[in-house]
Amino acid sequence: MQEESLTFVRTIVEDYPVLRLAPPVVAITLALVLKEVNFALIIAIVTGCMLLYIGQTPVAPSDSVTPEQLQTTFDFMGGVGEVATQFVNQVASAEHASVILFTILLGSMISLMNDSGGTNAVIDRLSGFANSRKKGQVLTWLAGLLVFFDDYANTMLIGGSVRPLTDRLKISRAKLAFLIDATAAPIAGLALSTWTAFEIDQVQLGLDAAELTVNSNYVFLQTIPYRIYPLMAIIFVGVVAFTGRDFGPMLKAENNWQPPESDAAPSSSSESVTPSTLGGSMWTAIIPILVLITSVIGLLYLDYRASPTDWWKNVDSYRLLLITSMASSTAAVLAAVTIGRMKLREASESWGRGIMAMIPAIIVLVLAWAINGICGSDKLDTAGYIISLIGDSVRPEFLPAVAFLAAGGMAVSIGSSFTTMGLLIPLFIPLATAILGVTDADVSSSSVFLATIGAILAGAIFGDHCSPISDTTVLSSAAAGCDHLQHVTTQVPYALVMAICSLLFGYLPIGFGIPVWIALPVSVAASIGAVMFLGTKSDHEPNAS
Repeated sequence: MQEESLTFVRTIVEDYPVLRLAPPVVAITLALVLKEVNFALIIAIVTGCMLLYIGQTPVAPSDSVTPEQLQTTFDFMGGVGEVATQFVNQVASAEHASVILFTILLGSMISLMNDSGGTNAVIDRLSGFANSRKKGQVLTWLAGLLVFFDDYANTMLIGGSVRPLTDRLKISRAKLAFLIDATAAPIAGLALSTWTAFEIDQVQLGLDAAELTVNSNYVFLQTIPYRIYPLMAIIFVGVVAFTGRDFGPMLKAENNWQPPESDAAPSSSSESVTPSTLGGSMWTAIIPILVLITSVIGLLYLDYRASPTDWWKNVDSYRLLLITSMASSTAAVLAAVTIGRMKLREASESWGRGIMAMIPAIIVLVLAWAINGICGSDKLDTAGYIISLIGDSVRPEFLPAVAFLAAGGMAVSIGSSFTTMGLLIPLFIPLATAILGVTDADVSSSSVFLATIGAILAGAIFGDHCSPISDTTVLSSAAAGCDHLQHVTTQVPYALVMAICSLLFGYLPIGFGIPVWIALPVSVAASIGAVMFLGTKSDHEPNAS
């Protein structure tokens, strides 16, 4: 301990090392029981901090201390101070501050795009091409790919905008909820979005815990081909939309479709839409996105010009994301005020609402960082304990599969892919490093190491799709106007099919040496085959058998 006023001979975690697992176990258990993630994370942080200040200290100074001369002590105020220190350290970190600013600035951009009417204008323009069930489903899928920058915005915008169209085309509310939910998180997890900084940050935490100095951006990019489930999900949803084939509870929901009662589509903003949002121009949505994309490409090009050799390894992702989010948020304000004809006061209020909408995500970020801090090698050393516990018992070949299943199970239990990533990535990277003997020099050549990280990022999304307490699952149900239980029961069979294909044809073969460029296409082909074999066209399809 670093407190000079209290010298422990042994802390309680040294006598009972299993307590090093307490923070993640408490977080998962309480989240499952209480159905409330934030409170569970706070209790887990407090638990970890208090454990550091329980131990044994000598009754009196002595050169040789016997067990009888020791007494158990608990420095409660020391534990409280540690809780405060953890929160301050996480928020005060320059990297973490960049992540927070990036998230809220992108949130403000999204809000301005919505409230200026730009996003709805884009959807309205696209909806003119949808005059059949097939085209309506394909449009919904493509719109989900277009709104790649945030999963919350994706579900609420797409669901609320296309719902009148899908009702008219006799597409069930359950099918609509699936189309938006199964696209939102996968595309947000793969593209430049509000997820990007968080995912890179968790990889950095894991690399730090494993004492690897390789650039986290470099590792993050290389894991993309190994994120089999989200890559598969994007294609899977497209195949379901193009073919019109469904199976299980979804087929029943499609066959039992009834004209819904008239109801208002939910607003994408927590506030009522101002008059200036009516009849908006799609350019108020297109311009900020173009600025976002071009600024990313421009900054990467400048980095390449400065250092053509291994340029990506030296990219400062935090600086890049912060600059691009500042540029796109500013562009959104200018477009809303000029093209969208919003008053400056309206634009300011919309900008503020966008920031407020990101507060829940910021809370999860800070809490996840604090748990990582208390579980670090200089505190509880949770990763070190896990390595010592199972490091010799887990065969390297099964690491990606174990990581995928662990992430999926945790995300189902707590309903949060963010928290799952935050808890598992910093633990599994040191574990994989120890088992595989990975060094900085061979990170990029170790497919099992990269697949393990990719499996966590993928498994977290799989579990999120199956969890009834997931925020995006709840939002998808609400945006589609679908009964929440019906959405969960109709989506889970599809998620399970994709997970099984990811596991059997992806992560297990990769663990045994099959290249990802073989495993990924085979996995996707297997999922497409499942749709064609198990699926049947609904009674509402014009050429249904």
